[in-house]
Amino acid sequence: MPRSLEKPMEAAEGRLCPVADVARYLSLSRSKVYAMMEAGELPYVKLGKSRRVRWANVLQVIEENTIGRNEA
Repeated sequence: MPRSLEKPMEAAEGRLCPVADVARYLSLSRSKVYAMMEAGELPYVKLGKSRRVRWANVLQVIEENTIGRNEA
């Protein structure tokens, strides 16, 4: 597992993760993650030419795409 994803959830929520780590965690291709960012489905931070994703946004995408979840 990537080092950035080994931390407990509380510590990782504010962490900025590389696209490759996000793709690996979600079991998606890097190009799919980039497409999600371009479509506005996954917020990201751009630092120079690099893109990073807040761990909290990864968890939010999972929650929003969970079928059968309870609506609050």
